[in-house]
Amino acid sequence: MSNVPALIFWRAELARGVKALAGAVFLHVLLLAGPAWAGGEALTLGRDNGPVALTQALEYWVDTGGKTPVEQIEAGAGRLPFAAVVPDKKYWLDDAALWLRFDATVQDPLVHWKLELPMSGVDKVALYYRDSLGRWVVQQAGDTLPISAWPLPARYPVFSLNHEVGASVRYYLRVEHARVPFSALPRVLSAERVTTSRQLEHLFLGAYFGLALLVTILALINAAAYRDRGFATYAVYLGTFAGSQAAFKGLGGLYLWPELPQLNNMTIVLLPLLAAAAALWFVRTVTTPGRFFRALDWLILALMGLAPLVGLLDAAFPTPESFALINILVSAGMVVLLMVVGVSLVEGDRHARWIALGFLPIIVATLFPLLRNFGLIASSFLTQNALILGSAVEAPILFYGLLRRVTRRVEPSTRASTLRTTDPLTGLLTTRPLLARLRQALSTAERYQQPCALLVIDLSNHARLQLEHGREIGDRAMVLAAARILAVTKPTDTVARVGDRHFALLLEGPMTSDSVNRLATKILASGLRTTTELPDADPLQFHIAIGYVAGPARLALEQAQACLDRMMQVAKEMNDGSRKAIRMIQL
Repeated sequence: MSNVPALIFWRAELARGVKALAGAVFLHVLLLAGPAWAGGEALTLGRDNGPVALTQALEYWVDTGGKTPVEQIEAGAGRLPFAAVVPDKKYWLDDAALWLRFDATVQDPLVHWKLELPMSGVDKVALYYRDSLGRWVVQQAGDTLPISAWPLPARYPVFSLNHEVGASVRYYLRVEHARVPFSALPRVLSAERVTTSRQLEHLFLGAYFGLALLVTILALINAAAYRDRGFATYAVYLGTFAGSQAAFKGLGGLYLWPELPQLNNMTIVLLPLLAAAAALWFVRTVTTPGRFFRALDWLILALMGLAPLVGLLDAAFPTPESFALINILVSAGMVVLLMVVGVSLVEGDRHARWIALGFLPIIVATLFPLLRNFGLIASSFLTQNALILGSAVEAPILFYGLLRRVTRRVEPSTRASTLRTTDPLTGLLTTRPLLARLRQALSTAERYQQPCALLVIDLSNHARLQLEHGREIGDRAMVLAAARILAVTKPTDTVARVGDRHFALLLEGPMTSDSVNRLATKILASGLRTTTELPDADPLQFHIAIGYVAGPARLALEQAQACLDRMMQVAKEMNDGSRKAIRMIQL
């Protein structure tokens, strides 16, 4: 009887051992069966070039610690809570890793299949699968790796799938992407389709960056030509914005700093903040909000200084909190920009409407990546490309608005300078530039032994027209006379108004006295043509005095004024009632 407790004890221990052994065997069976377990639909890759939708085949699992190796993922496939992928689902992966898996079978040996994740800026992506010998094939890409470590240099990760025909292969895709919610899904397509897609993408991006570069250069040229700060700040804004898009679209990491992956995340954050500060600088320069509200001007200056500073701090110490602050700053900058433009419109700034119209598409486009960053919408074509599309629309509108602004600003001074050399009524040159060209003509005639001629044309019935019909008809007769004279001259001839009713015509180049006389006859005939522009269809009556310089010029350069005065006197003497309308003298 004393052995009964001991027997009960050993029976209990034996039962516990059998249970433990059974559990271990069952777990071992699960682990061995794990790789053969399939949850999603297997892909069959035939001759179609794709892209092949993976929605029905993909399953996901979020590794909260981000430390689980692929071997454990494979071994515990039946026990890990993989679930079917939901389109547009957003994953926050700050301290985690996203695992995606699917099965695929290649049927055509001539088609080489690729897996691409069409989203630039992903921190790190790795694709795992076993080859026919059971060895792991690992491919990695992402912003934290140099381009030389990528399996295929591109703007975003592109991996090669197993080329073995007829073999069902399970693929594991691991994604690391901090601070921004991840919602992009991979797609499968042929290598040929990848090449075609890349060509189309580079054509689209090349068109945008070519436009941005052209407008930036033109803005700098106008800034120098007009000494205008508006064009200068616009060039800075457009340059920084295009640079931010180059970083965001992965072109910077692909072409500018391929072996410096640490610059990727830095430029993706810092350049947009610099572009936002430049946009505020540009709007402040053009609209000068300090005229209306001093506090608003100080707020712009504060945001201009704070945005780059926060970007530099985030580049040195990136945290989710600093990234949230960056998004808040960009949103605040948009609100302040709208306030400044709105105040300018209310205050009657006629140039502000072009600024508002230009910034409208870029503000709408900025909403898509901002809402994506806040986790309110999923990644899509618009979150990736809306800013480029908005900037392509914005650039010519702002440039045109700036051109109108600077033209209106310089128009008074341009008119003032033009009045010194141009007659405001007829649009012809005045006496001063005529004398300068006459001196040049005399010098040329002396050097090359060729003649020149100076004609002074008197509208002899101008006084009568003005006396009978008023000043307006007299001015109209002068404008019509100028048009008739220009119609029979060559572009190389110089025509000027040199008096109340007198015109001067300077002829240069090979000529004879007869050819000059024939031209004077044409001018007389053109004036005699009837016109409805004058009352009673009155003609224009001309008297023409011709000063002909034959052979080497016998006049000194300083005698140009004396030459013009003499020809003016001859034209006035002809208006004595005589019937002779053309008179030629040798100078």
